[in-house]
Amino acid sequence: MMNIYDTANQLERELRSLPEYTALKEEIIKVKADSKAAELFEEFKKMQKNLEQKMLKGEMPTSEEQTKMQEVAEKIDKNEVLSTMLQKERAFSMIVEDVMKLIQAPVQEIYK
Repeated sequence: MMNIYDTANQLERELRSLPEYTALKEEIIKVKADSKAAELFEEFKKMQKNLEQKMLKGEMPTSEEQTKMQEVAEKIDKNEVLSTMLQKERAFSMIVEDVMKLIQAPVQEIYK
């Protein structure tokens, strides 16, 4: 009988061996090496976390927060290192989302 955890560990190893994972990992190294890109990315993550916490409380972001987030997003778009990393992140995330759908399919079917 196959152990489900062995399968999960194999899946983890296979995800790490994907070219999309390797490409993302390389881009993250580039972002960390570029102080301006790294600082901008940290600012973006902090703003995103604050926004998520507000929304969990049922609060909406203020117009000032929305404007600031838009400004940071525009800076990220103009930063080649960051925009490339985010593009690689989206490609890898799509694979992870597809895998999660497959993993969740048996539970979803039960409720239908």
